[in-house]
Amino acid sequence: MPLIPSFQSMIDNFFLKELKNDKGLESVDSTQAWINKNKVSIENFLEEHGVILFSDFPVKNAENFDHFVTAFNFETFTYEKSLSNAVRINKTDKVFTANEAPKEIEIFLHHEMAQTPIYPHRIFFFCKSTSEKGGETPLCRSDHLYDAIYRENESLLKNFEKYGVIYNSIMSDGDELVSGQGRSWQKTLGVKNKNEAEIKLAQLGYEWTWMQGNNLSVTTCTFEAIKTLKDGSKSFFNQVIAASLGWKKSSENEVSPVRYGNGDEIDLSAIELIAELANSLTFLRSWEENDILLIDNFRVMHGRKPFSGSKAREVLVSLTN
Repeated sequence: MPLIPSFQSMIDNFFLKELKNDKGLESVDSTQAWINKNKVSIENFLEEHGVILFSDFPVKNAENFDHFVTAFNFETFTYEKSLSNAVRINKTDKVFTANEAPKEIEIFLHHEMAQTPIYPHRIFFFCKSTSEKGGETPLCRSDHLYDAIYRENESLLKNFEKYGVIYNSIMSDGDELVSGQGRSWQKTLGVKNKNEAEIKLAQLGYEWTWMQGNNLSVTTCTFEAIKTLKDGSKSFFNQVIAASLGWKKSSENEVSPVRYGNGDEIDLSAIELIAELANSLTFLRSWEENDILLIDNFRVMHGRKPFSGSKAREVLVSLTN
């Protein structure tokens, strides 16, 4: 298994751009003014690097973070109206917890909501408090992963480009906090009963089966597995790693969480190769309190490592287009 590159090597390879508060900004208002003045440069940095770290800025809580994000004047992507399958808690209208899954659960590399027809372009993360041990955020550039897969197995990549992918997921009747994908079908679909759920699923072009305990097995329509980026490069944009390694299977039919869009299974060897290559390109970002990460969701995957200790880890998120 290739070693995870060092922090410095990742910076040397234009992976992460750090913007430090070296102007003595001491208030939310002065920070917003700085963002307004430098927004174009920040967006250019994001296009080049995929991830920006904002350090030492006067952002201490969810309200400060909301103001920080608002200063960019991006379109808000709300949790309530999304098809996210993660359990989260809103702190403000546009800020919520990253994931309420138990701390021992690993959340594998993924592009935010790539298993749905609507997904954010940019992700802001804010670390309100760190864990005592673990809890790093893995980051992997999917344009680099695309190139790596191409070099190792061009025909595999062509299958993803030709067929796309479909996802099979289980939505529980009520939130299930033991899972990183435990949001209920009622909240995920924004409905109150089975009839409303079936209408929404039909509108989405999904297939579904009701399971024991009023849980819901859902199969999506076909989604792209490769995204062409603004600069012409290509990104391995999907949930193949997270779905294969982290999603639960149906106990009734053991349907694979992700398949090619033509219905064929993705070979286990292919999934192992993709995961190994992604691991070789992954940087583990250890959090410092009040750090803010801005991620290009089209270019970079993220995840969450398990953590431990009595100190509560709290990372908040805001999604934008």
